[in-house]
Amino acid sequence: MTATAVQRFYRYHAYVYDFTRWTILRGRGQAVEQLKLRPDAQVLEVGCGTGLNFSQLLARLDPRRGWLTGLDFSEDMLARARRRVAAHGWSNVSLVCADAARMDLGRRFDGILFAYSLTMIPDWLAALERARTHLEPGGRMVVLDFGRFERWGPLGALARGWLRLNHVETRRPYVETMGSLFDRVEVHGRLGGYWFTAVGSNT
Repeated sequence: MTATAVQRFYRYHAYVYDFTRWTILRGRGQAVEQLKLRPDAQVLEVGCGTGLNFSQLLARLDPRRGWLTGLDFSEDMLARARRRVAAHGWSNVSLVCADAARMDLGRRFDGILFAYSLTMIPDWLAALERARTHLEPGGRMVVLDFGRFERWGPLGALARGWLRLNHVETRRPYVETMGSLFDRVEVHGRLGGYWFTAVGSNT
């Protein structure tokens, strides 16, 4: 899997993403809740796509003091996100087209969210490390993504194979890597390994 292949994938899927992904991308509300955002928080969503999570994130922020930055490396997806922001009249949102593995935003954030994006980033380790450098002391990073379907029996292999065809790799050591980056990591699995959240914070 390469970054170029993923960008090609989203060039088409940008047009159908909002109408299809709600059926499979579970747990987004819980992930946002685990960020424990203050009204004046500065938040970064890595791999924000079309902005499906923006309304839930912004509902926790004061529009005059809080700020949301959405980052994605697909300009096609960000074009949809811009339309969403404009339609809602959100004035405390900025969008950045950049590679998560190389991002350098020149600032830090109180909360960072990866929601079903990390498993699609070819250089996922660099993306986690770069995100960690953008986190304020005492901040929280939440990774929500597909699990390994470990309790699904033969169906687990089918699910992993189907996701791999869609540029999603579930077998990498995401949780273990979070453990090496943070003093404390809380991990929650759901639906027999369908999805998980890993919440990283430093003491």
